[in-house]
Amino acid sequence: MGVVFTRMEAFSEFSANGSLPERSRQVLNLATMVLNPLISSGLPDNLSHLIVATTCPDSLAPSLGQTIVEQFSRQFSHCHTIDIVQGCAGGVSALILGSQLAELNRSSVVVVSADAARKSTSPASSINRIFGNGSFTCLISYTDAGSGLVFSRSRQFRGLSEVVNVRLGHDADLVIRKEHKTIADDPRKHLGLKMDNMLAIRLLRKAEQFYRDFVSVSGKPDIMILHQVNPVILKLLTAIFRKYDLEFINISEQTGNCGVASVGLALNSIKNSLAGKKVFLCSFGTGGVITGGMWNT
Repeated sequence: MGVVFTRMEAFSEFSANGSLPERSRQVLNLATMVLNPLISSGLPDNLSHLIVATTCPDSLAPSLGQTIVEQFSRQFSHCHTIDIVQGCAGGVSALILGSQLAELNRSSVVVVSADAARKSTSPASSINRIFGNGSFTCLISYTDAGSGLVFSRSRQFRGLSEVVNVRLGHDADLVIRKEHKTIADDPRKHLGLKMDNMLAIRLLRKAEQFYRDFVSVSGKPDIMILHQVNPVILKLLTAIFRKYDLEFINISEQTGNCGVASVGLALNSIKNSLAGKKVFLCSFGTGGVITGGMWNT
């Protein structure tokens, strides 16, 4: 028993030196761009779940998953819809959960990851230029073959929960009251996505040990895809993992950091060369969380 990634679609937009277009309901629009071709090619009759991951949704309610079902009611209204809002680690979490549900129910599962990551940061922020906007979707289907999820693990590291913050929530009124004189000029400066570089470095130092502990159970992968944080950090991580004799995928200069979609975008870039490979997918960030999964493809 196992699962197989039967179809993948991806979209990204990124500019390291300029602005990106902004529109209302942009995260839904990004999700729609990858779902349309997937749906056009036909979905299987045994579709059981729609799993949707994002970091900064267009609205807290209705959720991104609910707005997708509203738009594609014929395809998804009969499915169980699961929304994952846990930051960058949610991209791999969605693929792990989708694989587990497809195998458990002997069904097919659609996974969608979408983030307007550039839109979530203040244009005046020093991190604004590292982010892009992107989306990824795939169909995960049950198979009798031996392919599929081999092992998964997630760990939240103490003291690193504030590595990434998005203040827009019930406690946002405290920020609004405090910053009422300037908040209208740049709302994202106070309520948008922020990253603590010192905590990010501390979290990255955990990555190698997380990998070593992981592969002691799962075995060594052929391909490693990590969250596409930014080119500087990916260059550092490439050097760290070079000694493990594996193919390290880095597309950060082409796509930027697209939040939950980052790992999926990198996976999609090599989808035609995955057959027979062991692929390790790992995302990290918000909450001080590192989540990894290993698949036989």
